[in-house]
Amino acid sequence: MTSSDLSAGLDGLDHDDGLPPLLRRPEAVADPQPVTRLRRARKALLANPDVSLDEAAANVVTSGVVDPLRLEALLAAAPSGLLTAKPVFGGTLYATAPHSRYLDLDVLPDIINQRWAGQLRTAMDVVPSTFLSTVYETLIDPVSGKPVAVFTVRMQDRKALAQAVAESMYHTFHAQKGENDYTQSVLQQGVKEPLTLFVVRVGYGDGSEDTFLVTGDGNSRLMSMWLARTGGDIDAAISACIASVIGSLDRPGARSRAEQGQARQRATELTMRTRKHLAASTMTEATRREGHTIAFPATVVVGARADDDGPLADLVAARDDLLANLHVRVTPWTREAQNTQGMQRVYRHALREGRISPDVYRVLSGTVGAQEMHDLLGIPANRLWSAALHQHVMLAGSGAYAMNRLVKQEFGMAKADRQRISERLAPMALSAYRSQDGIEQPVRAFGNGGTITDRVWKQPWALTQGGEPSEVLDDVLDRALAGEAGAVAELTVLGGTAAILDGYITRDRGSKEGTTRDSRTAPFRATPVNLLEVLSKTAGGLRMLHSIARAHVSADPAILAKQFHTQDREVEGTHVRDGDPVLDMAREQVVIDYEWDLVYAADPARALATIAKNSGESPNLEAEDVRQRRILSSSIASACGAARTLARMRQSRGPEVFGHGDTVDDLRAQLRQVEEILLRFGPSQASFLFHEDEVKGE
Repeated sequence: MTSSDLSAGLDGLDHDDGLPPLLRRPEAVADPQPVTRLRRARKALLANPDVSLDEAAANVVTSGVVDPLRLEALLAAAPSGLLTAKPVFGGTLYATAPHSRYLDLDVLPDIINQRWAGQLRTAMDVVPSTFLSTVYETLIDPVSGKPVAVFTVRMQDRKALAQAVAESMYHTFHAQKGENDYTQSVLQQGVKEPLTLFVVRVGYGDGSEDTFLVTGDGNSRLMSMWLARTGGDIDAAISACIASVIGSLDRPGARSRAEQGQARQRATELTMRTRKHLAASTMTEATRREGHTIAFPATVVVGARADDDGPLADLVAARDDLLANLHVRVTPWTREAQNTQGMQRVYRHALREGRISPDVYRVLSGTVGAQEMHDLLGIPANRLWSAALHQHVMLAGSGAYAMNRLVKQEFGMAKADRQRISERLAPMALSAYRSQDGIEQPVRAFGNGGTITDRVWKQPWALTQGGEPSEVLDDVLDRALAGEAGAVAELTVLGGTAAILDGYITRDRGSKEGTTRDSRTAPFRATPVNLLEVLSKTAGGLRMLHSIARAHVSADPAILAKQFHTQDREVEGTHVRDGDPVLDMAREQVVIDYEWDLVYAADPARALATIAKNSGESPNLEAEDVRQRRILSSSIASACGAARTLARMRQSRGPEVFGHGDTVDDLRAQLRQVEEILLRFGPSQASFLFHEDEVKGE
């Protein structure tokens, strides 16, 4: 062997061409069998007592196997059946032993991937979602009425399914800074670790249905195979997957037999071409890519049985439990996704136990919009009440004890206190606001105790029904001011959630003694729940929570959250009562601009004491527009004074006193910008305008 042979590598390709070293040559793969020759394998599958599939699902499981005879042997019920039993919560899943499957036939990535569940927008969100807002459900056999080992999911049409596939592959590719991309490994030796596949039934808006396999464990490997096939470009990989598996997006309904036949013909052409090129003396790049991505090893979940030997009612929960057992780390990539996935399971268990109604479950799962929520439950058609419903189910009355037990069971906690509950609940309670810019900050604040005050936590309270949000809020305020404990809790939840969403209550504001009145600062530290505890005990605090909630749900930007006094005391010689409006020096009611305002109003004595430790002065209560005008006026006056002083100094020291020429140009540009803002946005004065007759008269 010559030195040139050694440098060429095992595949006959120069290693400098961008491909990784070849560790295992692709194997020649047989052509896909005609569907008519798969009947024996399908019959053996359905005859196995551990299998719970219908005909369409069995067709998909058998149609994509490379060796039907081997699969038939693996599925034999006796004497040597090799179905693998996988214990999960509530029962057992049964999966085939590993076998080879064609990549191009019926296999899709996880189209509702729970790994980024914390980012999926719900139907309640006001911004149309580019993500999928629904979830898998367990398919119920229409004849027997029993659940089978098949997921079901609703899609409007093929384009919606293709969009879900694109989202899944795109997010898998970009997650964790590219650590999920195994393209190099695929090109070196193909896929070695089997993928876990589930059957899914897709129901389209026109009533038609289509059946596929979706990855449970192995999304990254499946995406990497398409990347290896298409040259490493994620957009090309997505397009190739959609075209091969789903087919034309311009055709309505499910795939026809002709389309499925064409897909098998394309797979046959691929296997024939690859076998021919593998026999050549030199392997080309295309042969390497296609050879390593024709087929992959997989196990397919084909059965599900409950602990009592009956059908397993919740395949989704079983799937999540199975995936958690397959990994050292929990499957979702972010804490929010982990909590979202866990709370989804909590809600499913609560539905099965009869702790929540099917209508409430539909709202909690995010599959209905605001108006449909009102139609189902009678509460106002506003997403703030969606967040309140999550909290009512988890926190209110005696039912909170049962939900607490489910949370501890789901997340493996010995204790579920308010901090732990709020952290798990946060991404679900605020799920209707996922499109809101900077939603991560409210989720963190809600997770720091949220609205779980003593009057909310495990105390009886309910959500007031009604159509107009502002009228419902007014009614709740009236009852809260009259001392009704349930109304106080309800207003704490509604107003506190709105305050967190609008940035009036935060967790990581970084407030310390000596901070100035600004965004994300406050005179003293107070966790959200402690601050709401103080506000809920005073008339002024309740009025502020009502005002914040009213401003939040209003479509009118002129409706602003206002401040109220929370103590009976004397302010600048005037006696004020708890609940009176806070007035500025212009005798206008003060608007809540920052968290500072809310914290200061909640406990003014403590705020003044904290401020006095550093400044020795008490702040003047003034509206934000008054404060900004004062800053603008004083800044311009200071700038004019400095310019005149430098002009006088120029007479003796020269123009250098103004600094470098570029610096002067920057200052002039800033002054022109200020002038432009004042001219463009400030009010025009009639005295500055000249009538045409006056100009002529001059």
